[in-house]
Amino acid sequence: MMHMQVQTHVHHALGDAPVLDIGGDVGALVVQLDAVPRTGELEACPRARPDLRFHTGVHWRHVRDRRVAVAVYPAIIQGDYSILDANLRPVAVVRIRGGEVAQLQLTQRV
Repeated sequence: MMHMQVQTHVHHALGDAPVLDIGGDVGALVVQLDAVPRTGELEACPRARPDLRFHTGVHWRHVRDRRVAVAVYPAIIQGDYSILDANLRPVAVVRIRGGEVAQLQLTQRV
C-alpha cells in the first residue's frame, strides 16, 4: 500500500491575510524573500520526493515598518522540504513540524 501526500495551494488576493490550517501532523511555512520571483510563485517539494513539487504565491506585505515579499504555505504535512529556485534547484531546506509555523528568510533571488 502506497501513501500519497497530497497538498494544495491557495493564492490570496494582495492584502488578504492567509488562514493557516495547522494541527496534528500539519504545520505551515512563512518565507520572506528579497523580491517577488519573476513567476510570482515559490516552489517547494518534500526533500526526498522532488516529483511532488507544489507552490504558493509570493506577495508584498507590510511587516512592521517595511515592505517584504512573503510566501505562505498554509498547510504542509510535517517533514523536510526543499525550497526551489526558478530553475527548480534547491536553495534551502526547512523542517515542518505539526502544529507549528516554520519561518525562513531567503536573501538570494529565487
